[in-house]
Amino acid sequence: MSTTTTTRSDRRAAICDAVFELLGEVGYDRMSMDAVAARARASKATIYRGWSSKPELVMDAIEHRFGGVTQPPDTGSLRGDLYAQLSTLCAAASGEDGAIFTGLLTAAMHNTDLAQCMYRCAYESKHDMYEAMLIRAARRGEVPEGTSADLLHEVLHAMVTSRRMWQSGPLDEAFVTRLVDGVLLPILRQGQG
Repeated sequence: MSTTTTTRSDRRAAICDAVFELLGEVGYDRMSMDAVAARARASKATIYRGWSSKPELVMDAIEHRFGGVTQPPDTGSLRGDLYAQLSTLCAAASGEDGAIFTGLLTAAMHNTDLAQCMYRCAYESKHDMYEAMLIRAARRGEVPEGTSADLLHEVLHAMVTSRRMWQSGPLDEAFVTRLVDGVLLPILRQGQG
């Protein structure tokens, strides 16, 4: 890797880290691209040349932090895959990043550009993962062919997000088990959606 590539990569990492620091400190609405530049010790020109808008900058920071597209867990059973995926999601949602993500979802209700970026990041980028998980489950005979990945994604994320936003209890093993066994598997085995 060349020095120029390393420098760009390091600069991008510093900028993305600055975005998350500021989101945690002041939230989306009060975070500015100029403040990101100052925090990352980058020029304003660097920020504005690299990202056309604050939502795009936030989207890139999320992808940098969470690695973009992920591979689905493959435990050998749909229950195990759901449990592994949901456990990972709940662990992330329980921490500081979960608070930041919840704040972004709240801000997205009033900002169409941010909402579109959040949808791409949290929904579109994960669709193939859920689709692959359900195709494997259908091949094993655990769910009907054509079971909806959209339904799985919507229900799973709605349940985690609402529990996080309402602070209605911990996102712990008991929650994961109840959601997998009591909600997700019964819905998916019906193959509706």
